[in-house]
Amino acid sequence: MTTLRRALVLAALGVLAALLAGLAVLDPFHLRHVRWFVAGTVLLTILLVTIALTVAVKLWFARLIVLVLGGIAAVGWGITAWLAIDLDEPGAVVSEVASGDQRLVVLEGAAFTIDPVHRVVLRAGDGPFEQESPVWEGVPEGGAPDAVAFRGTDEVEVRVGSCAFVSRVEAGTLLVDPVHRGATC
Repeated sequence: MTTLRRALVLAALGVLAALLAGLAVLDPFHLRHVRWFVAGTVLLTILLVTIALTVAVKLWFARLIVLVLGGIAAVGWGITAWLAIDLDEPGAVVSEVASGDQRLVVLEGAAFTIDPVHRVVLRAGDGPFEQESPVWEGVPEGGAPDAVAFRGTDEVEVRVGSCAFVSRVEAGTLLVDPVHRGATC
């Protein structure tokens, strides 16, 4: 295999990794660990493009520059992604209601808040491809919802005081519509 052909194969793999990164950013299936998929695919794209350019360039000094710049970009992205993912705390589980493979989970806490904020998320599956969609988010200093429940196979309900917030759920993608905020009806 010629050098040019190797570089083209590596560039094609880099484009494929970039397309996968774009898909991860769009997150059509509401994956709970999508941040790790985005971080990994972007890092893979950086590495593949760096290697493709290194293979394509013939001068050893230019190869060294490409490797150094690609290494700096990869390490910089890795550190930035790690810190960004580490700063986002999911919150502590207060309660959980299950129906089949789906679970309504009440969480307490959120990143960058002094007062606890309660929220309700819908989860399905487990492992790296576990799905998660927001259903309801309270206000700072507000209490947890009084009750959460499934209403059939495609609706969920969050009760806060005398208010009942109902959302529809699309089973395949776990899209919740609407996502409620606050405690006012």
